[in-house]
Amino acid sequence: MSNVDITKEDFVTSFPEFKEMDNIDIFLIRAKCYITPNDYGNLSGDCRKLAIYLFTAHLLTLQKNITDGQTSVGLTASASIDRVSVSMVPPPSLGAFEYWLNQTQYGAELLALLQSKMPIPLLLGGSFVRTLF
Repeated sequence: MSNVDITKEDFVTSFPEFKEMDNIDIFLIRAKCYITPNDYGNLSGDCRKLAIYLFTAHLLTLQKNITDGQTSVGLTASASIDRVSVSMVPPPSLGAFEYWLNQTQYGAELLALLQSKMPIPLLLGGSFVRTLF
């Protein structure tokens, strides 16, 4: 089984907005912990490379936001000034991972890519209890 070629130089070519950041290598390694560079399955070749690069961009953006002091995530539903009160819109996604990915434009694109490559499940059975394969 071969691996897709993941390099810092190729990442910066694909995402030039991160060229000034000096810790790209660390985040490329972290992204490969989530998405393996092993080239197989529906997510293969350039699509697998794009997924790893999008995940890296997502992590770098989150890190930059934290460094810049932007620690709140999500959409603000309401805010008040006197006695400081802020309420957030609950996540519209199905799970915590999807909500986390939707915190950046890169994560949202990654989620769309992953969902487009997911195989359609096969449901068997004629009753209310079905078997998912």
